[in-house]
Amino acid sequence: MILNLILIGLAVTLDPLPLTAFLVVLPSKRGTVKGAAFTFGWLASHWESFLALFLYCVLASASYLAMEIYAVARPAASQAMLAKFRAWIDNHTDQVIIVGSLVLGLWLVGNSLYLILT
Repeated sequence: MILNLILIGLAVTLDPLPLTAFLVVLPSKRGTVKGAAFTFGWLASHWESFLALFLYCVLASASYLAMEIYAVARPAASQAMLAKFRAWIDNHTDQVIIVGSLVLGLWLVGNSLYLILT
């Protein structure tokens, strides 16, 4: 469920229509007020993606804080773990990008087909 929310939030965030509408509204007369109202309305109508982004930020901050506490408590072990992780990333970067893009693309296509058919 959280993965679905994150992917939906990512798809909605990267949708070019709200961005285009915002860029059209911004240079108009009193564009900053209209742009702020548009942004607030868009966030209110897409509260799921905003909630997913907020939860992602909270979880990322918590995991970062946990790693900082671990690094202070056990510096040698955390350095060894970090070296292993960097080596894994260096060896598998292309595969991770390809698999991640493939999963995201297939999920978006499947979700679109589901919405079209139902």
